[in-house]
Amino acid sequence: MRLTRGPRRASKPPSDRPRTAEEARIWSTFRAFKAGITGEKGEGLVVAALADLGVPALHDVILRDSRGLTQIDHIARAPDAIVVLETKHYGGIVGGEVDSREWTQCFESSPEGFSLPNPLRQNYRHRVAVEALIATGAVLVRAEVVVTGKARFEEEIQGSVVPLANLASIVTGTPAASQCWLDAAWHKLQLAAEASPALREAHLGEVSERRS
Repeated sequence: MRLTRGPRRASKPPSDRPRTAEEARIWSTFRAFKAGITGEKGEGLVVAALADLGVPALHDVILRDSRGLTQIDHIARAPDAIVVLETKHYGGIVGGEVDSREWTQCFESSPEGFSLPNPLRQNYRHRVAVEALIATGAVLVRAEVVVTGKARFEEEIQGSVVPLANLASIVTGTPAASQCWLDAAWHKLQLAAEASPALREAHLGEVSERRS
């Protein structure tokens, strides 16, 4: 398998139609890869699933941390905790190590492979940002990566991600004895969600600068 770093910017084929069978195969593989890192990434599916479960949730929240601005796909209020959710919509076969900087993605029909940022590391930053905002050790904050799509995960990381079908297992349960600390934490997060649209342009600017 030839490993290729995933493109940081969307690319276009050199012409409207691939000129050779090899070009057609490469661009077909690239489109499959691109579908896993761009677009809605299954976020709409998670929004709908949380609504169906009746779980209070905030979506597309931008928080400021020591490194700048970071965007969080979803923050759910579980009965016993705040749950920070990163959503990924992958296809193909995904492998790697739980603590590695990158994972790999390949497709059975092609020798091409791609590097993916480890979403567990991405979501660790999100969890730390949420913990800093709510500023209390009385509320548990959990970080989970929810995966949609048809990807197959290799054994080393299979248990580190949550299939969409299992979402209820991480956001529902028995409420804690007291909800007052959770109420206060959730109120802070709601205010942050309301302020997020004003930070959108600045966040996009930071992302563009990192990719350049």
